[in-house]
Amino acid sequence: MKKVLIVHDISCYGKCSTTVALPIISSMELTGTILPTALLSTHTGPGFENYTYLDLSQEMPKIVENWQTYGLKFDAVYVGYLGNIQQIDFLLETLPDLLTEGGKFYLDPVMADDGAFYPGFDQAYADKMRSLCDIADLIMPNQTEASLIYGLPYQEGLVEDELFQQFVHACNQVKKTSLVLTGAGYDGEGQTGAHYYDADKDEEGLKQSDFIGRKLHGTGDIFGSILVGALVNGFSLADASALAVTKVSQALARSIDEPDVDREGLAFETLLGDLSAMVRQEKKANE
Repeated sequence: MKKVLIVHDISCYGKCSTTVALPIISSMELTGTILPTALLSTHTGPGFENYTYLDLSQEMPKIVENWQTYGLKFDAVYVGYLGNIQQIDFLLETLPDLLTEGGKFYLDPVMADDGAFYPGFDQAYADKMRSLCDIADLIMPNQTEASLIYGLPYQEGLVEDELFQQFVHACNQVKKTSLVLTGAGYDGEGQTGAHYYDADKDEEGLKQSDFIGRKLHGTGDIFGSILVGALVNGFSLADASALAVTKVSQALARSIDEPDVDREGLAFETLLGDLSAMVRQEKKANE
């Protein structure tokens, strides 16, 4: 099996980040390894206050140093939540040594949404994150994050083609970088989704599915994990984007009426069997 390194926080209660990424990656017949960036008692969304937070910046180099004594490398690295600029600097230095030859780096630059930074993040962090975006094979920001990283206008709802082209141009200044702009497919008429740009094929498109009710914590982590799992398994970016958009919509539909869904998170577990079957079908078709 191919090996995927997941660099993300661990929220002990509430389904998001590593506790979402690892089972999804595993269900897609990939070997998941984790490099945790922080340890939290719960997720940070609605329903929880006064959560504990342990910064693991000092532990991350020790973990990687131990791996390097065994020559451990990964076919893909999937980076999500990073707690500070120090962790960005560490990854800028370390990532080339963690990837196998031809390995891919997928980045979800978690820091903001709805036009504003999350607590604890600022423009200095966004500016530093751009350095990490510059070495990624694919980035998957939401509209707010892309705007803050690249200094482009923030636009709610369906992103116009002209603005999307500006994002594509901005993220391809250093190397060929593919882009999936999440939440950029909401048309206000019952559809939402993501714009994608495949740098290798110079191809772009919009993938949409049903808009379900409201935003819930962990949605982006489910999307990113499915996207990465599909790409590592050989799906095209167009097909991987369509799969992620559709499956997130399904998870939302199955969860929206559940009691205490804001605290508990999406019922992503209901997707795992389908994801496994799809991967096996893809592998069989390519034999």
